[in-house]
Amino acid sequence: MNGRWVINLSIAAEALPVMAVIARRTGEAARRWIAVAFAVWLAQDVILWWMSIHGRNNHWLIHLGNPVSTVLFLGAYAAWTEDPVRRRALQFAAFGYVLVWAGIFLSVEDPNTFSQYTDPLRALVLILVCSWALVRAVMTEPPPVWRSAIYWVSIGLLMDFGTGLILAPVSGRLTRVQPALVVTAFYIKAGINVVAYLLVTVGMLCKPRPSSTGAFSSRPPSPS
Repeated sequence: MNGRWVINLSIAAEALPVMAVIARRTGEAARRWIAVAFAVWLAQDVILWWMSIHGRNNHWLIHLGNPVSTVLFLGAYAAWTEDPVRRRALQFAAFGYVLVWAGIFLSVEDPNTFSQYTDPLRALVLILVCSWALVRAVMTEPPPVWRSAIYWVSIGLLMDFGTGLILAPVSGRLTRVQPALVVTAFYIKAGINVVAYLLVTVGMLCKPRPSSTGAFSSRPPSPS
């Protein structure tokens, strides 16, 4: 059974966080950063889809798009940060990531096939940031934490990047010997992405909480 419909559904689902921000009409900078990142993903994947059905190599576009979306997501978490030290750390992390990405991409990465180095690097960086944000949200956000945007957004992004950490490098090694397995893996990943993007959308629709201190707040955890 052709699972391309799952790929198409995952691409369409990337529009949901963008529409959620428009519907919520929030002025929160972090959510706007997230929305822009998903808009970039959507535009990129539509182009990738068009290139794939016309038999053109589209790996190079994925390589170039990764640092753009990564910086946008890091910018969102920096905007969610009230502590100036942590905010500055995230800004430096984004700058450092771009430098490392450029060094790897220009030296050892092959832009014409699946990423062996820069895609796992991107996933690892965002997994660490999202995990820390989620922990801090649970510890410091006013209860109930499930009403917090950063809670759902972090869970959704962790699901996305966590399941995709080694997908690209493994696919690059198996695509010639087990192409059907690689295609199946991408179908499964697309299904996971749909769920992940729905969770992010839930977060984007959460009512802004003026009393919230943010996942990277310097406020100590509340005593239990």
